[in-house]
Amino acid sequence: MALPPEDELPAAVADAARPELRLIEAADARDRTCADCGKRTSAWKPVRRKGAAVILCLECAAKPPPPEGAAACPACSAPLAPDDTFCGKCGARIEYECPRCGEVLEATDTFCGKCGTRVA
Repeated sequence: MALPPEDELPAAVADAARPELRLIEAADARDRTCADCGKRTSAWKPVRRKGAAVILCLECAAKPPPPEGAAACPACSAPLAPDDTFCGKCGARIEYECPRCGEVLEATDTFCGKCGTRVA
């Protein structure tokens, strides 16, 4: 159904056909969650890690990145100390395995108990 020309429409119908435009001013950036510490903040910085963009709070962005080749949590990619058995960020249990036979090792093991391979 086609509308008649605007000059032939009653005022109420003409207003309904062309709603008034409103300009809304853009607000400040929304709060984001830091990928490292989990804190919600409006002061954040995008950072590239392993080819992916992550959001960090300004405090975590100022920290030096973890060294290349350092162990990382398989669940959340947080850096791990050599003797960690649980991830400090997400709480996942960290299980080390022998590179030769795949036997599960303790973080403090120097040799594999199954095949004798030196692991530390």
